Amino acid sequence: MDAPLVPSNTPSLHARPDVEPNGDIVILMTGDIHGSFDRGFSFGGVYEVRYQLELKGDTVLLVDDGDAIQGTPMAFNSRGEVMINIMNDLGYDVAIPGEHEFHYGMERFYEIVRKANFEYISCNFVKNGKHVLKPYTIREVCGKKIAFVGITTPKALTLGPAEAFQDKDGNYIYGFMGDENGDAIVKAAQEAIDAAKAQGANYVVLMGHIGNDPTAAPWTYDTITSRLKGYDVYLDGFSHDTATAEIMSGDGKLLQRVPAGTRLNTIGWVRISAKDGSLKTGLYRWENDVDPGWLFDFENPLTKRVKEAQLEGEKYMQ
Repeated sequence: MDAPLVPSNTPSLHARPDVEPNGDIVILMTGDIHGSFDRGFSFGGVYEVRYQLELKGDTVLLVDDGDAIQGTPMAFNSRGEVMINIMNDLGYDVAIPGEHEFHYGMERFYEIVRKANFEYISCNFVKNGKHVLKPYTIREVCGKKIAFVGITTPKALTLGPAEAFQDKDGNYIYGFMGDENGDAIVKAAQEAIDAAKAQGANYVVLMGHIGNDPTAAPWTYDTITSRLKGYDVYLDGFSHDTATAEIMSGDGKLLQRVPAGTRLNTIGWVRISAKDGSLKTGLYRWENDVDPGWLFDFENPLTKRVKEAQLEGEKYMQ
């Protein structure tokens, strides 16, 4: 279980169109999917949004903000297998664990991370005081280095099965730096931001499964992000809300919070302009009861894969 956690590098179904890149970088964010790959936009819709952006010349990175692999009967009965398989098919780049990535126990969490062909990161998830995952990762696209720094809510310790975080004697050996005022998380995140900048990161994307639920205090996003310096945008999950907001960073910059929503009712986006390097953010919203592929009668590799995954999931229901 202490072996290095590295992506599996299994092939995805994502094929970028043969279009000259225009230099713009778009980060698409899902979060709090809770096993519902066939709800809201569905993964077929996520694929289509990315593909249409790429047809215009944008270079797209796809990230997930946690709580992907639990929340439906087929996700539960397959212990996350159905979800991680189709996430691999879609071709994610980076993800962070939410509290429900630990729903099936720590051994299964390690298996899921190894099955993923994308990288899980978290700066505050530790075992005996040492990082389990890399605190950050850097993707180089269009001549720019984009760093992603991950934070997982300390509420995981109480919202997940306690035994997942304990040794055989019931002692907690895993943790999320959940002190009484958030100082430890702020310190870990700042160290990750600074290390990424030292490696030449042009932009730092802070990804937190933290949210704005007051029951998670003192680890809500405003108490953490307002004390951090050197990041450029904040992607947030955990609370299932769709409230975009301006936040003031620790170095006095007015930045944007992009929320994850839940069950693919939104796709968050960040656009980095090739022209002037500026960032714009927003949400694509889809509140219909049916996915866009069905409504508009289109197919792509993931609309087909969603149907296959539904059938794949049924075997776990028997």
